[in-house]
Amino acid sequence: AQARGGRLMHLDYDSDADALYITFREETQGRVVSHELDERRHIDRDDLGDVGVEILQVSRGVNLTGLPRREEIAALLNAIPHTV
Repeated sequence: AQARGGRLMHLDYDSDADALYITFREETQGRVVSHELDERRHIDRDDLGDVGVEILQVSRGVNLTGLPRREEIAALLNAIPHTV
């Protein structure tokens, strides 16, 4: 999916872990720190801002509330067939 500024956002799903990781950008600046929104959602940030989002227990559904770039994430999720 095309992200802001022409960068590509991509999604990785691990069916064994039932976990989804959405990468906003590949290159990081400084230390990457994970911030927990709740027990199932984490945002990775570096000195420049958001790097990606991890969502656990995806088969139970995906709550986009409070996630950065949630409209883009929703479009990305809606564009792929769901098998989880």
